Amino acid sequence: MENSARFPHLLKTEILDELDLSFKKDFLNACTAKIYSKPTVILEQGELAKGMAIVAHGYVDVTFIGEDGHQMFLARCRAGRTLGETETISGEPCAASCKTSANATILHCTAVEVSLALQNPGFIKNLTKAFHKQLVYNNWVNHVSQFGSVSKRLCTCLYLLSENVGTIRETQSYLANVVGCSRQTINRELARLRDKGLILQSGSEITVVDRIALGEGLMD
Repeated sequence: MENSARFPHLLKTEILDELDLSFKKDFLNACTAKIYSKPTVILEQGELAKGMAIVAHGYVDVTFIGEDGHQMFLARCRAGRTLGETETISGEPCAASCKTSANATILHCTAVEVSLALQNPGFIKNLTKAFHKQLVYNNWVNHVSQFGSVSKRLCTCLYLLSENVGTIRETQSYLANVVGCSRQTINRELARLRDKGLILQSGSEITVVDRIALGEGLMD
């Protein structure tokens, strides 16, 4: 089955917005679909990208490792999000690492196919819109990371992880590592968010009850 029929939701992905249906189908069908049964790094920081990736199912976590060896969580990309397009076009090494979830399905598009797609002005416009969105996102995250309290850093993490999904299945140790604080602090901050009615907890599962309110709190 062709990718456009197998993954019809990708016809609405941002980089294909407002393009001809025939172009959308041709682009998706030229990609190679691969299922990753276990978490796998598909783009590694510092290495050259072999092409662009589109998340079809599951998610991909994007992380950056600094010179001091500390790893920073940047984003969780779900269905429809693209990865590696900047590196594929520029020929520069990957700026971050991208690791799939278990049982994720990724469409891989070669550099040649990306170059062919760039002959379409609409595709170029959509890519630049995605780049701009990423710049705005990076500015926001960097501001919170530099000036935000532990509470705001945790809220940012939960806000990002809960995009397109209500329940987050991560350990408190994982959240502590991402936020940059102790597990005890995470436990205390999660209790505060529960008391405010923004989240619910059941074991290691965190359900974001009011994502809008969670995001509005980050802008204060």
